[in-house]
Amino acid sequence: MIRRPFLSVASLLFAVAVYAHAHLEESTPAEKSVLAVFPESIVLNFSQAVRLTALSIERADGASEPIGPLPPEAGTTLAVAAPALPAGEYVIAWRALSKDNHIMSGEIHFTVAAQAATEHSAHH
Repeated sequence: MIRRPFLSVASLLFAVAVYAHAHLEESTPAEKSVLAVFPESIVLNFSQAVRLTALSIERADGASEPIGPLPPEAGTTLAVAAPALPAGEYVIAWRALSKDNHIMSGEIHFTVAAQAATEHSAHH
């Protein structure tokens, strides 16, 4: 019997690629970023089209609030207007549904620098 290890490995890799779930590739704000001002919108870029089903922001004091309205259609790049919040540490929590009905979720941690936010507010 002749073994074909390369064929088996190639078949396995193809199967994994075909059944790979969507995942978050990039976000604005980026994970662990330090921003000068609070972003005007939250942007999530996925590897495949997904429908955003939940989006919220949590402050360092533990207070959390939903962000919306959410985009009604699925897409690979989804943007939602961000609330105007003061300087501080934040966590954005998101949940999405892919076309294959896979539910995924994640968090994005970021900081808005106090000095930069104060300077920005003084100019407006």
